[in-house]
Amino acid sequence: MSAKIKVSVFLGISLDGYIAGPDNDLSWLSVVETDPPEDTGYTALMADVDVLVMGRNTYDTVLTFGFWPYEGKQVVVLTSRPLTPLYGETSFTGTLSDLLPELSARGLRHVYLDGGNVVRQGLQQQLVDELTLSWVPATIGKGVRLFEGDMSMNQWKLTDHQAFPSGLLQGRYSKR
Repeated sequence: MSAKIKVSVFLGISLDGYIAGPDNDLSWLSVVETDPPEDTGYTALMADVDVLVMGRNTYDTVLTFGFWPYEGKQVVVLTSRPLTPLYGETSFTGTLSDLLPELSARGLRHVYLDGGNVVRQGLQQQLVDELTLSWVPATIGKGVRLFEGDMSMNQWKLTDHQAFPSGLLQGRYSKR
């Protein structure tokens, strides 16, 4: 029997609760570009995860970056649309709760969820073990909200927090 796979979320979120602006715009995150990824814990997280699971909208947005930020990592895109892999990524048609046992059976031990729909799915189904939210000192007014729709009640324990020179305030939480 496979060990339970650890599921982590690491997101920047605006003060008004958005994780992306209209049309998946992420330019508002530039406010905190002075905070090195190694200081925020992102570099350590990426060194520890085996696989990233993201939704199709997030994947399509990442493809516009002009570089692939997940070199050396397995990436699974939850999508029902055809996917032409450019960097070795794979697609999965189904739910996150269907995918996680398959990843665990393959010996993977730590998954990082990215993208609003996938993260909300993980939270709704109580699959997330660690949640890191980095509150960006900006309001954007509209776009993609993290907490919306039919969210189930979850209780979290604050395990760490840090303020950064840019004004970023980060909280790390574990499932109670």
